[in-house]
Amino acid sequence: MKDYLSYTGDFSKLSKKDLEYLFILLKDYKLKYQESLGLDENISFGVELEFEDVLLYYVKKEFSKYPSFSSWIVHDDESCSYNIDGFSVGGEVSSPILHDASIDWKILSHVLLTLQKLKAHPTDQTSLHVHVGSHIFGEDIKNVIRFVKVWCIFEHVIFKFAYGKSSEARPNILYFAHPISDALKLKCKFIPGFLENMIIPKELGFDKKWAINFKNYHYLSSEEEVNNTIEFRIANGTLDRTIIQNTIHFYLKLMLYVMSDEYDEELINRLFLRLKPKSFEQFEGIYIKDALKLVDLIFEESVDKINFLKQYVKKDENVFIR
Repeated sequence: MKDYLSYTGDFSKLSKKDLEYLFILLKDYKLKYQESLGLDENISFGVELEFEDVLLYYVKKEFSKYPSFSSWIVHDDESCSYNIDGFSVGGEVSSPILHDASIDWKILSHVLLTLQKLKAHPTDQTSLHVHVGSHIFGEDIKNVIRFVKVWCIFEHVIFKFAYGKSSEARPNILYFAHPISDALKLKCKFIPGFLENMIIPKELGFDKKWAINFKNYHYLSSEEEVNNTIEFRIANGTLDRTIIQNTIHFYLKLMLYVMSDEYDEELINRLFLRLKPKSFEQFEGIYIKDALKLVDLIFEESVDKINFLKQYVKKDENVFIR
């Protein structure tokens, strides 16, 4: 059998026998938290960690003990906070601007450990939001258009991956992070040249009710600017550092793919033109062929492909290769 961690071929071209063996091995495979992802440190991102079951007063008090937490903000969140005798229970911790640097990943890990020590919990009312600095796409609107096309083509795979260890979405996800593929296809169908004539990302019209929020994307820029971000809203709440890092890594690699020399314009345009968006209920299914195609497109390293597949196929789920 192949050594999948060092395999250099396309996973989508593996034989049925090899794929079956790969998914058997994945059952015992564990994600690892890395000191860095090996990405350009000019790329910036931030996280919003929602939680329940602990008084915000205690979280703020504990965070005040650590100078490295001084730029992290603890606050209420309408989706997961409630009030008892004048005290807020549950809420959100928002990070400052982070980069792919070992110190930032170390602090994030410490933040998560602190929340766990306080008995804060992710629940089916919480989510993980990730903001990425809009300058990742530079000043070329073409990169944004490419990105939303790839997202829509694989949205059914991306959602299930972003559920983390759960095989199901949180109950209110359609209110806070509705899929965009069906809406975008309709806009392209009824508005002539909708994507081709787009000048600014806000014209996409996706805000805080959608899977990706472009309302914070104020302008095209190649320089990092505070509050000029693209927000990913689909992930289930989690305080697991390996899931959080793996999710962030995927988002960033997907965005970087559309600007790389590996981007297959002809393939993506063909797939987008033929796209028939799945219903949201179908997102919980396992689409191995699509998942394998996605990882082959955006990841160069086989370990990154394996990390994605480990999070995509949940514990005790059976994979049937057709």
